[in-house]
Amino acid sequence: MSETWAAVLLALASAFSQAFGTVMRHRSPRRAKGRHEGPFGVLSSRYWWTGMVISLIGFAFQGFGLAFGSLILVQTITVLSLTFALPLGAWVTGRRVTKTELFWGHVLAGCVIVLVIYGRPTGGNAHPPGWQWALACTGGLLVVVVLLRLSQNRSSNGDRALLLGVAGGTAFAYVALLTKGVAERWHDGGLFTVATTGEVYGLGVAAVAALTLQQMSFSAGAVHQAVPASTVTTPVVSLGLGVVVLGEWFAVDGAELLILGVTLAVMVLATVRLAHKEVDAAS
Repeated sequence: MSETWAAVLLALASAFSQAFGTVMRHRSPRRAKGRHEGPFGVLSSRYWWTGMVISLIGFAFQGFGLAFGSLILVQTITVLSLTFALPLGAWVTGRRVTKTELFWGHVLAGCVIVLVIYGRPTGGNAHPPGWQWALACTGGLLVVVVLLRLSQNRSSNGDRALLLGVAGGTAFAYVALLTKGVAERWHDGGLFTVATTGEVYGLGVAAVAALTLQQMSFSAGAVHQAVPASTVTTPVVSLGLGVVVLGEWFAVDGAELLILGVTLAVMVLATVRLAHKEVDAAS
């Protein structure tokens, strides 16, 4: 099996695990009865903890996938977690998948196929210079801080959830970027190499920040705004980080890039539609 196929299969496993984990985390007794949860109210739910464990397994699959494939490749495929969430969410909640959900699920899957098979993402430099890491992380931190400040000045729950969702999605993109660095270090030199480089420590900080921001966005009281914002932001920012920081790109040029651009725009639209449907079903 080639490294690319290994990355694809591991990314699919990650997408499935993350979908199942998300479905379980959305299923809590208080939310099912339409009651608002406090910032840490979910910690008493066994569904939330089960979902967290499953999501962590998905994160492990993602890390292994990033050891074999590019950030753009793996992050594009993991967007399929929304497609996998359709049957899983229907199974958990005992409802039927609608024709609209099936349509957008097929659209999203088609876009991923075009970006992966037609675009053929290429690898870059998984270990850019330290100054480049520092610059990229500083930029991400500034973006998150600005979004947090803006969310504090909003009186609308929807606006706060939207801004916090974008902040959380940005943080998750940096989690993926740093995971790529850690996975490559592990692949090259094992535990000692990982422990003596900075990516693993940055990953720990980014992961805590991402999970905290995600829970803050959920607790803002407008999950239908938070989930699509976070879900769309992560792959888009990941693609940008893959290009700017790691030097990744696609194996096409000229007019073919326009096709990929249109495909990416349609993928964003399908992601927003499916994320809204997922939240509506869970509410």
